[in-house]
Amino acid sequence: MYSYELLKSMLQERSSIKPFSFLYDGKPAELADVPCQMIREDDEHYKLVYDFIPGTVRIILDVIEYEYFPVIEYTPYLENIGNEPSGIISDFLALDIEAEDPLTFGRQKLKNNEYFISGRISVRYNLGSKASGVDFLPQRRDLFSRPGVNKLELECQGAWCSTDYLPFFGVDADMMNGVNIGIGWSGGWKFSVEKETGALSMSGGKKSRIRGGMKRSHFRLLPGEKLMQPGILLHFRENTSIRNGQNEFRRFMIEHHAPRDSRGELLKPPICFCTWGGFESEHQIKLCRLIKENHLPYESLWMDAGWMGKDAPCPHFLEESEFKSDWPQRVGSWAINRYAHPDGLRPLSDAIHDAGMRFLVWFETQRISSLSGSPLLTEHPEWLLGDWQAMREGKNTNFLLNLGISEAREYLTELVIGIMEKEGIDDYREDFNMDAWPFWCSSDTPDRVGVTEMKYVEGFHQFWTDIRKHFPDSFIDNCSSGGRRLNYKTASLSFPMCQSDYACYSEYEEECITFENMFLDDWLPLHGTLNWGEEDPYHAACAFGGGYGSKIWQYHGREPKLGHNYIMHRKLLKWAKLLRDARLCGDVYPLIDSPELDMTKWNAVHTHIPEKDEGFIQIFRRKQSQDEYRAISLDFDAFNIGAEYRVRYFSGKKTTMKGYEMTCFTVRLPEPRSFEIIHYKIK
Repeated sequence: MYSYELLKSMLQERSSIKPFSFLYDGKPAELADVPCQMIREDDEHYKLVYDFIPGTVRIILDVIEYEYFPVIEYTPYLENIGNEPSGIISDFLALDIEAEDPLTFGRQKLKNNEYFISGRISVRYNLGSKASGVDFLPQRRDLFSRPGVNKLELECQGAWCSTDYLPFFGVDADMMNGVNIGIGWSGGWKFSVEKETGALSMSGGKKSRIRGGMKRSHFRLLPGEKLMQPGILLHFRENTSIRNGQNEFRRFMIEHHAPRDSRGELLKPPICFCTWGGFESEHQIKLCRLIKENHLPYESLWMDAGWMGKDAPCPHFLEESEFKSDWPQRVGSWAINRYAHPDGLRPLSDAIHDAGMRFLVWFETQRISSLSGSPLLTEHPEWLLGDWQAMREGKNTNFLLNLGISEAREYLTELVIGIMEKEGIDDYREDFNMDAWPFWCSSDTPDRVGVTEMKYVEGFHQFWTDIRKHFPDSFIDNCSSGGRRLNYKTASLSFPMCQSDYACYSEYEEECITFENMFLDDWLPLHGTLNWGEEDPYHAACAFGGGYGSKIWQYHGREPKLGHNYIMHRKLLKWAKLLRDARLCGDVYPLIDSPELDMTKWNAVHTHIPEKDEGFIQIFRRKQSQDEYRAISLDFDAFNIGAEYRVRYFSGKKTTMKGYEMTCFTVRLPEPRSFEIIHYKIK
């Protein structure tokens, strides 16, 4: 069985078994007797240096064994310390481990109501962010010791690491034991679990093998070159249920892979008011005054694209049919659009700060439109990857700024820092609306396949690290077409304020946002959601979870709708903030009938803060549900059974309940498309 002790035994100087593998000049690398040295950094952190070919190729594992969590994390580096190119390193798997599975039994239904019994392991994974109603939907595959059902292989299809699947997985030996795995890589990855085939014996189960790493690698290391591979994170669940294991994983991510400020305090996804960058400063300043005068508890103003490029109107893409706004053609030029902002962004940032908010501004720094007039197109073409012939022919094409070139990365860092400081911008929102995969692939030579990607990914992580180092009290909003660059390493530096672009499309169902929040919470607790709807409490409540962005006014034109209900507006924001704070320190328990697009069912989620004996229950009767009542059953162990709890409802009701009453009670919602939020706290 996969266990903390098993992996730890592999990470010893004299271990003959290594947690990684690769081919060298087309043959499996012989690693059993490779000399290894351990270099201790501190109590948790050390390096393992393997001299694969003494004097030429060495492999460095940068390892952290966490003291208070059953978690081991490591990142491999490949280095050529010699004077000649290495042989060909290919199919490098940063994770390659196997273990004997315990002999467990499961019932699988066959035709004619017949059953067979056999050993199995289960693999849990989640769909990625494809701007659809099933974003982040959990999946499960049972693997057996028989051909055809013994293997699961997953990979992302391009460079966006979380589009097809999240790079997080659970491999369960049984309901109480397993391992959660994260791949830390902002590029192409692959992952597989394979169970050994053949007859079972009563003395033990068959072996299984878990592998993961870059999707493609076939390269020589040049003299003096050091290349990073995907990071691997393993959280071992021993004698712990799957749900409790996920909550432990959440606590680990918040403690060790979440951005913190200069005081070491957690940077929270804010409650944002969202505007369009093409809206004039005058208009946006007026909105800031309205927010202040009406005591709306926004923490940030988020300004999206349209503020940059040519001095001309830039309509919001949702105000134009078929996404006809020209903002994508402006990407690459970071001159301020003086039509919208004649005096720059400083007057707007001053008004935002006067209203008690921070200023979050959209950038898309790594995509350069051929029509943008970017100085990089003429001054530093060697930094750009793309189709220069298409540009010469006058075609609209995009280039990729190659962050694997240190000079390009440093230029970009200075550019962003300069704009933020000059214009009074507090927080940096980075979009990325292109697939880097074809750009990386076309730049590689046959004996250097994967190298452009490796250097780019390491440069990208360094870029964000440098931004955060310069602005330690600022956060980075990780957008990338809505949640498409999510992994545990980007989580250390950022969080997505809009985890999916699903709401951009006409088939959008607001109820699905609740599931996006709930399912993503299992792996990445820090994230936000947009309320793209009108002034609608149900729509807003569906988005409550982590951070929250409201566009309540935007689509009524550039002025608030007459008769706007500021009282309800304040109330919604207050509860959004309370729920955000609870999600950041509490355990999450989904209470669902049916996920995602089935509008005939109810949906509910329970957030409990053990340290405070406090929590929230969010309950939704969806638009096609015919049921007025729903019995809510909560975890018995979450409550002090004999104690009294103060209970208040979003709808206004207040009461007290005994702990045993909290474990099972009934909620009535008389109308479809309605909700309730219940807050409880021990007396």
